[in-house]
Amino acid sequence: MKRSFVMSRRQWLLASAATGLSPLLGAQEAFPARAVNLVVPFPPGGLADSVARLLAPSLERALGQPVLVMNRAGAAGAIGAAAVATGKPDGYSVLFTLSSLSTLPEQALVNQQKPAFLLSQLRPIARVSTDPLAIVVRAESPFKSLGEMMDQARSKPGEMSYGSSGNYGTVHVPIEIFAHEAQLKLNHIPYAGGGPLMVGLLGGQVDFTMLPRSSITSQVRAGKLRILATVGAEAWPQFPSVPNTAALGLNVDVQPWTGAFVPLDTPDAVVDRLRSAFRMATENAEFKQALLKAEGGPAYLDAAEFRTFWDQDAARLTQAVRRMGKLE
Repeated sequence: MKRSFVMSRRQWLLASAATGLSPLLGAQEAFPARAVNLVVPFPPGGLADSVARLLAPSLERALGQPVLVMNRAGAAGAIGAAAVATGKPDGYSVLFTLSSLSTLPEQALVNQQKPAFLLSQLRPIARVSTDPLAIVVRAESPFKSLGEMMDQARSKPGEMSYGSSGNYGTVHVPIEIFAHEAQLKLNHIPYAGGGPLMVGLLGGQVDFTMLPRSSITSQVRAGKLRILATVGAEAWPQFPSVPNTAALGLNVDVQPWTGAFVPLDTPDAVVDRLRSAFRMATENAEFKQALLKAEGGPAYLDAAEFRTFWDQDAARLTQAVRRMGKLE
């Protein structure tokens, strides 16, 4: 009579190791095997959300799987960022966010709170776009140049007001960097987002603000806003005669950007697949055309270059938040 032999799990693992075969070979799957989520940590309609939705179709083609834009808003972007940073490092949840990401942990610290996540928990995949800033006033403003506005601000410290889209946000921090460089004392009026800020500026509730090109170009062309200076050293082709802050001797080269991140422990093979897909997607002609039509700026950086840029950008933004300190 023949004896049947049933191999135990331990015996099977030992036999597999001895033969060089992986017992998990059949369980592994090539990435991606299902839909990938682009987690936008803001409500629909903002810069990160708009760029993500423009990018998703070309990213789908590059990955060969559906790409779903998921809005997970709250705490100025910290809730969605923390969900990805502390989530499963499998590549199926990719954080797609703004430059304000860099200040979120420091914001918590200066307000005596525990950060929801740390920047060291995230691994950059690609920078996708930039949206250059400009210092703007309403058309009826008495200020015809940035020099005039700065002279007025210096003559009456603390009286000149500016609006932002919220504390420590992509408008507030750059204006505070500008104020520090120009040695100005200003009165900050925070609004609950970019839309209310624009209403406040046009209604004369604040003297000036600093806004991205995508949100002001139509208002400038309609004669409702005036640009006093663009931020940085590059001229805008849309308004080539407008001076920039670098030409005026101000080191305010900071601008909002969009970029993609995954948890730090995401496997290298998955990261490389995502890097390749983002590179292909950002090079897509339809995506570039749509982004330019929206007055955005294609500004792709691969992971290594993005890491170098992000480290420098985050250091400057974090220093500004630390200097601003706790806000009442």
